[in-house]
Amino acid sequence: MVRLLLLALLVTGSAIAQPRLVELVDGTDLTAPLAGLQVSLMENGRAAEGWALGFASLGPMGTDPMRRDHKIRVASISKLVVAIGLMKLVEAGKLDLDADVSEYLGWRLRNPAFADAPITTRQLLTHTSSLRDGTAYSIPAGQGALRDFFTEGSAHWEEGAHFAAGAGREPGAYFTYSNLAFGVLGSVIERQSAERFDRYMARAVLDPLGISARFNACAIAPGQRAAGFRKRPQEGDWNPAGPWVAQVDDGPPHCFYGGSDPTFVKSFLQDYELGSNGTLFSPQGGLRASADDLLVVLRMLAGRGMIDGRRILSAGTVETMLAPSWTLNETGSNGLSAGEVAPGGPTDGLMTSYGLSVHRVDMRRWGFEAGPRLLVGHLGEAYGVLSHALFDPQSGDGIVTIISGTADDPAAATPGTSPLYRVEEEVLRWWLRR
Repeated sequence: MVRLLLLALLVTGSAIAQPRLVELVDGTDLTAPLAGLQVSLMENGRAAEGWALGFASLGPMGTDPMRRDHKIRVASISKLVVAIGLMKLVEAGKLDLDADVSEYLGWRLRNPAFADAPITTRQLLTHTSSLRDGTAYSIPAGQGALRDFFTEGSAHWEEGAHFAAGAGREPGAYFTYSNLAFGVLGSVIERQSAERFDRYMARAVLDPLGISARFNACAIAPGQRAAGFRKRPQEGDWNPAGPWVAQVDDGPPHCFYGGSDPTFVKSFLQDYELGSNGTLFSPQGGLRASADDLLVVLRMLAGRGMIDGRRILSAGTVETMLAPSWTLNETGSNGLSAGEVAPGGPTDGLMTSYGLSVHRVDMRRWGFEAGPRLLVGHLGEAYGVLSHALFDPQSGDGIVTIISGTADDPAAATPGTSPLYRVEEEVLRWWLRR
């Protein structure tokens, strides 16, 4: 019965016209089944087709089919949107990308191993700041302040695990993907805008773009939230033959990290000090958005800061964001290209060029022989969700994909030619064949 229901959900709307997408959601010999899938396409800088497949939630009242307007926690694509918010502050003269970020935090941030080297906003955006995630990069509401990550003896110090050390690891020299860096940037945004992070991002970026995406999960209507799923508990082994298990956004929303009880949320936010905990609304990955929402972001970037007659950023700012700020050298000695996982595995080569929170993809190095040579945008992975928002800056063609969960470990699938998970690679190949 459940099988028949899921098959019915797969062909909702226009999805029946795209058999390859239906196959991927249903599962193939190459990939495990998916919980849900949203895909939106851009052609020549304009929105083209879009699809929603699978389900958004499972519960005692029944199954909610995935719709194109469902908002999903899109993971690290959030960082690209945060960069737009930061560049708005740069354009307003409230932020200098190359100034010591300590000036904006209100306290001195230094890597103890390189005490004389300032850490800058540009370095934080490009993952070259020498900050490291450690075992945690977010602090729940009421359990500390951002500064605790960097203060010896604090509960979040972790014996200095949030700093790099060693030759060639000083600020500005070495690329290592850092979620914590965006917690720092969240605090910078709050102090320089004099607004809470989620409110500033809504006012300065999301509303001007004309989208209802939000960093505050409580600002998303209950019927618009789609959960992230896996066939495994949040901590435990995969069970592809077992039930789907929701990972995030399946029940009452957590308005921010550590904030789910309405009484606590209200009292905490009344006394919250701007800039004290920039990790609160998860700038590294907490944006709730649809693929259609993210396509608007790509359209604006492809339009050199313009969308539907509205200017969001200057053309020069967009050019700066998309240009390479870091590139892996020939010996691979100036950064880790594997993203958030340990080097020496199949994801080596995932990140070889990066702008201002913009992932620059050399498609030939990724094994794609046809289509554009360069795609720019961002990737994401968290709580079962796999996402990418990428476009060709030459043609203005692009694709946004949000997979809301996989039935088996995506890393266990037969590898393709790229550092992507196989299911992501198959979606990209489907797009390129079009």
